[in-house]
Amino acid sequence: MQNRWAETKFDSDIDEVVYGSRLIGSDPDLVLHGGGNTSVKTTERDHAGRIISVLRVKNSGSNLGTIDSRGFTGIRMDDALAAAKIDKMTDEAMVDYLKKSMVNPSEPSPSVETFLHAFLPYKFVMHSHADAILSITNTDLPSDQIAKILGNVVVLPYIPPGFTLAKEVMNCFKKGIDGIVLRKHGLLTFGDTGKEAYDRHINIVSRAENFIREKTDGKFFKEEIPAVEYKKIAEYIPVIRGAVSKKKKKILYIDTSDEASRIARTEKTREMCSYGPATPDMLIRTKYDFLYLDDPSKAGEYIEKFASKYAEEYAEYVKDFAMHDPYPAVMVIRGFGIITAGTSYREAKIIDDLAIHSFRVNANAEQISRHEFISKREAYAMEYWPLEEAKLKKTTHKFLLGSIGLVTGAASGIGLEAMKKLAENECTVIGCDIDPSITDRCREVEEQYGVRAIPFVVDLSSESQILDMFGQFVREVGGLDILFNNAGILKSSKIVETSVEDLDRHYAIIGRASFITSREAMKIMISQGIGGNIVYNISKNLTHPGPEMVSYGSAKAFAAQVCHYVAKEGGRYGIRANIINPDKIFRGSKIWENGVLEARAKAKGQTVEEYVTGNLLRREVLPSHVANMLLAMVNEDIFGATTDAMVPVDGGIL
Repeated sequence: MQNRWAETKFDSDIDEVVYGSRLIGSDPDLVLHGGGNTSVKTTERDHAGRIISVLRVKNSGSNLGTIDSRGFTGIRMDDALAAAKIDKMTDEAMVDYLKKSMVNPSEPSPSVETFLHAFLPYKFVMHSHADAILSITNTDLPSDQIAKILGNVVVLPYIPPGFTLAKEVMNCFKKGIDGIVLRKHGLLTFGDTGKEAYDRHINIVSRAENFIREKTDGKFFKEEIPAVEYKKIAEYIPVIRGAVSKKKKKILYIDTSDEASRIARTEKTREMCSYGPATPDMLIRTKYDFLYLDDPSKAGEYIEKFASKYAEEYAEYVKDFAMHDPYPAVMVIRGFGIITAGTSYREAKIIDDLAIHSFRVNANAEQISRHEFISKREAYAMEYWPLEEAKLKKTTHKFLLGSIGLVTGAASGIGLEAMKKLAENECTVIGCDIDPSITDRCREVEEQYGVRAIPFVVDLSSESQILDMFGQFVREVGGLDILFNNAGILKSSKIVETSVEDLDRHYAIIGRASFITSREAMKIMISQGIGGNIVYNISKNLTHPGPEMVSYGSAKAFAAQVCHYVAKEGGRYGIRANIINPDKIFRGSKIWENGVLEARAKAKGQTVEEYVTGNLLRREVLPSHVANMLLAMVNEDIFGATTDAMVPVDGGIL
């Protein structure tokens, strides 16, 4: 392992611990997705102007790879060291003690490993979950043998995080050692400088890596099973998504990288799916068992069996907390790759990362000796850890978490506002438009709302382009829950001046495209078996047609009729279909550009201002009004018993 420490001078202790933390946190072989923790003991001036000793320790939720000074919470060292005289402390009591010991109560909660850092008599402490260390400790090798492999270290048996572990670390500490190895958990190093703690960390992990290289050939995962192409399992992807979404909706991440493929093409992987993850802290995301799926056509059956087994184990090992989602988070598809499920795209991708690293660690452990992990009882105690349960209770999410929504005509106007409103409510969004700027709009949505926003530049008059889009986004996120048929064009003309070409173009984009997208969405939703929503932007032209709009109005009428049939045929599957009838939505809308707005006002004998506010409320109707109606329609608590309905958003027709 490369030692990357380069800096030698720092303006403060905090700058030094931030620098070292980022070095560890940015190396995926040491830390994954914000795991691990670091600390520094320093002095500060308190609120009364006194100089006091303070432990600055990584706080809960900070990411070591990107951490800055705000990522460290201050604990009064006098309070922390006083706790060393306490024999026992429950997790709840520990949290309360630490909260009362904070220098600034408004800072985030400190790491649950705070006492562990406080009790070690060094200025800097670093803790990681290095793959190489876990590869050796997740075996049946005796602790004294592990110590010989890793050098000047003390090896502790597995102890769950918290006060008990901190006391054991304090009691086992011997002056002159370079580190403490926590079996099935990770590595602790320390020093009077950040560099000393970091150097010790890198040296011990490097010893582990050298030992692994001697004992393994790096070819544990072999291509023993014939490769399965995506097209052979494509039809089962929505089935898988629906099956794992019975309790709460999930996004799928489909990994067919070389490494994932090799794992899926190795016979031993079936057995390894019951080995557990690399570290107990992963259990909350990955569960103990992974699902091995050797027949995708039976995905629903396999997934339900997995959930039933989980429920049985939960009943045996857990007493005080409600059962978590029992469905698998990690699925190995024989010969194909790995599919992970999370409530967001980011979460599903993190779970995939954890799974890949777990397979690496467990493969090494299997070659070094015999793989050995914590028991199922210990695993459920960790998954249902009271501190994590308390955190989960405080976590709130918007109602579309885990949902996937497709908006057509999403680059501007109503479509863009609809995409933003869905994303704001934690929906993974797919935006399509013929305008290439849809790529920029989706990137902006991702940056603003923190959800996956997938852009497609599509000509909706092309069935093949629509089908390609559906195939691609299912491959990327697994399915679909919401379709908003919003795209349209508008060319105003008198009947006697309307060409067949103009009529066909309106029909192709507004009418036929709505049929194709609805048909493909229904296929996915029926396969998922968890219902769905298809909403149509039809406009008031359906019920109150205006002059010189025959192409536009007729195409909208066709789309409305499609909606009625979707409602009739989709109801039995929990698929609801409804219509929004907006009128005169001008802001950000491209269909009213190039003189169309002025022409329509003139046709009505009005000024533009009169035309824009020409409704009972005498107010402009905005894209946000329509987008909020869309949100209401897809909300089961509001429109859950409504289908085949039309709702005007028009200010009231005069």
